[in-house]
Amino acid sequence: MSHVPFPIGPAFFSGPVLRDDDGMERPIDPRTEIGHVHLKVADLERALTFYSGVLGFEVTQRMGNVSAFLSAGGYHHHIGLNTSESRNGAPPAPGTTGPYHFAIRYPDRASLADALRRLQAARVPLDGASDHGVSEALYLHDPDGNGIELYWDRPRDEWPRNADGTLQMVTHPLDLEALVRDAPTTVRAARQPATPSSLNGPRRTQLAELRTRLLHLHKALLDDARVAYELDRGSVGSSGNLLQLVIHDPWFAWLHSVSGLVVRIDETLAPDSYATDADGVALAEQVEKLLTASETGEGFQRRYYEALQRQPAVVLAHAEVRRTLKSMKS
Repeated sequence: MSHVPFPIGPAFFSGPVLRDDDGMERPIDPRTEIGHVHLKVADLERALTFYSGVLGFEVTQRMGNVSAFLSAGGYHHHIGLNTSESRNGAPPAPGTTGPYHFAIRYPDRASLADALRRLQAARVPLDGASDHGVSEALYLHDPDGNGIELYWDRPRDEWPRNADGTLQMVTHPLDLEALVRDAPTTVRAARQPATPSSLNGPRRTQLAELRTRLLHLHKALLDDARVAYELDRGSVGSSGNLLQLVIHDPWFAWLHSVSGLVVRIDETLAPDSYATDADGVALAEQVEKLLTASETGEGFQRRYYEALQRQPAVVLAHAEVRRTLKSMKS
């Protein structure tokens, strides 16, 4: 569909303001909400690694290497990614117009804490973190330079207000350690039967074994990715240089999905964890879902398939993970 540009300048805003029968300006229907954001990206795989692999949105539809749609909770799409006008492009230059950022609202504080843990596991840096009184928010940029706010809203009756009842939003530093530390309390309230160490001994042992096997797989994948990187771009050099590449270079970004699951297993096995056997089973299911290689798949699944085809060490490590997953079902 072609788009006819609107005229720019004061003339565009000179039309009449809609009013109701009493002469008051007519407000928008209060049920109206922003439904989705559609982003121009330079590299579809890189963008999918971030939005699906790191943040956890599910791909609902993909159109080759041109576009993809992602959502939370089965909606048709909350995020669209498109390269048709931006493949291999650069972010907008300073001094140009465009969105300052778009915002993703989480249902509660625990969910925002989970988002923070995902970002930390993937080594995605934050630009800032603020308590606005009405909400708590994390600020960052995606791989294409798009500004993002991740936030949760406090209940409306807790919003700070002036004496006349108008909102009094503020900007105070957000305590990230407290955000992560307080998250289990919120989860605990939603799981009344859970108590510390409710994860039984055999399940705990199986998860620890799964963690070890995932670390072996991650190392095999990293070694394979390093070889491919050096063939394409030259020597990595020191281990310190490799670490920086793993953290920041899009070439290695797809591996963050594996390291993120290792972090989640660590949290589940922590002595003060309120995880249950059901949480352990759910983690195993997530590992199994992630490690589904596909020649025609998307993101991680395609990269994983390619690694399995060329690297025997990856095949062996994959088999060990599968054996552990099978034992967890018996």
